[in-house]
Amino acid sequence: MKLRKLIVLFSMVLAGAVATTAQEKSVSSGEPKLAIDSFTHDFGEVKSGTPLEFTFIVKNQGKADLLIKSVAPG
Repeated sequence: MKLRKLIVLFSMVLAGAVATTAQEKSVSSGEPKLAIDSFTHDFGEVKSGTPLEFTFIVKNQGKADLLIKSVAPG
């Protein structure tokens, strides 16, 4: 059981390191980098049928154009 936990932990650390390295390379190589302050928004308790609206701020912190091809509500 300890070996399994160790393998899972090692895999997670390795995946995090690869993701961080990939992000650093993409910014330095002139690629776009999507930055969103918050990926979720809680409207709290709302009556059924009430129209809701919220704006997510999307920024490009990279050095190339950021192309957003589609957006869908969750």
